[in-house]
Amino acid sequence: MANTLAADLARLSPTASPAIIAGIAVNAHLLDQAGINTPIRLRHFFARVCVETGGLRSLEENLSYSAERLTRVWPKRFPSLAVAKPFAKNPAKLAEKVYGGRLGNFKPGDGWNFRGSGLLQNTGRENFEEVEDETGLPVTSQPELLRTFPGALQAATIYWTKRKINALADQDDVTGVCKGVNGGTIGLSEQKTWLAKAAKIWPAGSAIDFTTPILLNVDRPGSSLPVQPAQPAGPVLQPQPPPSTNPANLPISEPPSAPSESAPQPVRNQGVQGDVGAQNGKTIRTTPKIPALATILALAAMALAGFWHHVTDLFWSIFG
Repeated sequence: MANTLAADLARLSPTASPAIIAGIAVNAHLLDQAGINTPIRLRHFFARVCVETGGLRSLEENLSYSAERLTRVWPKRFPSLAVAKPFAKNPAKLAEKVYGGRLGNFKPGDGWNFRGSGLLQNTGRENFEEVEDETGLPVTSQPELLRTFPGALQAATIYWTKRKINALADQDDVTGVCKGVNGGTIGLSEQKTWLAKAAKIWPAGSAIDFTTPILLNVDRPGSSLPVQPAQPAGPVLQPQPPPSTNPANLPISEPPSAPSESAPQPVRNQGVQGDVGAQNGKTIRTTPKIPALATILALAAMALAGFWHHVTDLFWSIFG
């Protein structure tokens, strides 16, 4: 019997945000619709997703850097510490500096609003417009929709499909997949590490279970996840208001103890062409199962416990 997708993702990245895993699992039909439903395709998709999200921990690009780090990441833009210091630990100002005026960004604030977002870190107004054109979600006026679900997964599957990256995955072309996502080889070494881990989770011929899980205690304070499953067909999705536990509408990630200084998400404006190849392995889809018997047994046990407690109280009141 196949593990559920949620269980597989937890094995792939034990430090992943439970909220992100839940968001993917609830909307797993989007993967199926995009043809990301065979072992080799899942391996390549989630290997790159783990690079972009820090191991399924954040749906938002980290732009908090020290001045020294800025000179290493963007040496042409920040040739000295003096030039970099005004942008150090200032994500919004940095986003405007590095993304403003390009990637379709043309308004003040576009660089920050359209920073890397979602499972593949779609960056720039033009990539947000692509998602809006495909889904009808108003992500150009509400860019935070790509930093929550289902938008975070929809954006990733649209980007992946538009650039025909399934064909590269079928060829087991890890470099091609890397270039297909970001136009270069930034993060390739890390992607290969995740791919090796993913190969143990989804070996060739393994079954894929896209069953929608029964999720408990997902919207706990701090997880900030509206796990609304995307509709496979029908009217345009309406964006959900942010939950009361997340008034600032922050991205759904487990807050780290200190900001990291990972490399910035690269420009994503180049596609790689190819034909969709043959699917490998097999897919098993089952309908959600409601644990009725378990529920009945649990209720019976609770009733029995309450009755026994009443009997013991009565006994001690008479003979105590």
